[in-house]
Amino acid sequence: MDNRCVLAGRIWNGDVFEDGYVIVNNKKIEDIQYGRYSGFPDFKGCILPGIINTHTHVADAGLKIDKHYSLEELVAPPYGLKHIYLNETPPDKLKSNITAYVSTLRKKGVSKIIDFREGGIKGSAMLRTLFPEAIILGRPISANFDTNEIDDILGYADGIGISSVSDVSHKYIDAIAEEVHKKKKILALHVSERFRENIDYVTSLKPNFVVHMVHATSTDIAKCVDNNISIIVCPRSNLYFGMKAPVNSMINAGANVSIGTDNAMLTPDSNIFNEAKIFDKLLSVSNREKGETFRSLIARGRELLHDNSSLETMIGKKADIIAVPCREEHILANGCTNLIHFY
Repeated sequence: MDNRCVLAGRIWNGDVFEDGYVIVNNKKIEDIQYGRYSGFPDFKGCILPGIINTHTHVADAGLKIDKHYSLEELVAPPYGLKHIYLNETPPDKLKSNITAYVSTLRKKGVSKIIDFREGGIKGSAMLRTLFPEAIILGRPISANFDTNEIDDILGYADGIGISSVSDVSHKYIDAIAEEVHKKKKILALHVSERFRENIDYVTSLKPNFVVHMVHATSTDIAKCVDNNISIIVCPRSNLYFGMKAPVNSMINAGANVSIGTDNAMLTPDSNIFNEAKIFDKLLSVSNREKGETFRSLIARGRELLHDNSSLETMIGKKADIIAVPCREEHILANGCTNLIHFY
């Protein structure tokens, strides 16, 4: 496209799609207008902001899955196949695989990732060097709580991502949570992925968000809502392990539910729109008709980072937008394989 182009069609206004057009000039948004465009645009379709992929593990992108594994066999620390791979793969190879995977994520519409980065200080430092704009949630490797280790990780990371409250002692997790809150950083953890976990203990940690919640009850979800704890779901990785997140219960309870792709080894196509397609199928007809999938895909991930999903906030700024050559009702059906990402 030329330096200045007109993108017309259906624009995400922060909550729904409506008719309008966007003028992009030198990769910046020059203007946005609502209503039908009367001329001949350079592009016609849907225009929406770049997607926040709210849960990734990009470091395992090079791990090839040769058979079906259980959750414990594949990801449980410290002897799950993923952890063996991360420990035995040379750093340069990890960097190469991470770079290739994130590059593909961007081409498919993701502008930012929230990554649970294993590997202690070195793991967080590596990802920060490769992608300064990533939201990194580091993970300590010491067997016992070490204030210096947490502080050093937080020198590179935006917070700490804990594998599960069932994987380490509560005393250890309590100390991590206290240190993270003291530093005013992000605290997040996987919850109720393998089995239902104690939601009262989880909420006592005051995490910013939790991931998965596939075994959560309606009471567990309500307690997250009451404590302003957002929920991230990863439909395809859950399905790989034979599980489904109760997304209708989450939406109906008023939870802030966003979507992530989880482990790169399980989603090598790196397409978050395919993730959203599965999410959409899990919804009831009424929630689907209300556009809840698009809100979870587009708006709620940005809300998680206190960022407005309305394109108007980008006027005069770098155009972090996606142009898809179809109407919104067709986006999830084709997986957006032919989108244009201005980034």
